[in-house]
Amino acid sequence: MNTEASQINTLTNDIREIAQDIQRIYSQAESYCASAVNDIILRRSKDEREIEHLLDYMLDFAGNEKVLMSYRKLCRYYFGINPQATAQYIQFYKEMYDANEELSKSGYFKNTPIK
Repeated sequence: MNTEASQINTLTNDIREIAQDIQRIYSQAESYCASAVNDIILRRSKDEREIEHLLDYMLDFAGNEKVLMSYRKLCRYYFGINPQATAQYIQFYKEMYDANEELSKSGYFKNTPIK
């Protein structure tokens, strides 16, 4: 029984370390995304490839509230450059994160004015 308790303890520690690594990755993503979005907007970049590359990257982390805020900010900015592509990125987000019917009904992007 002592061996079983030791294995459980080891497994618990391994899971804790993985969870801490994930938190660090999300924290880094939050900082990077906020900085990159602000940089694009401050430079008034119209480089669609650059913007879409960042939006693609951010989609992987958009389940995180702070990354989602940056994603929405970049979508608002990009709408003035390419409204069709922006609509696609909003749809991509919904497909990835609004799988739950209740979340879809809440319409996180639905009533958000795009400036």
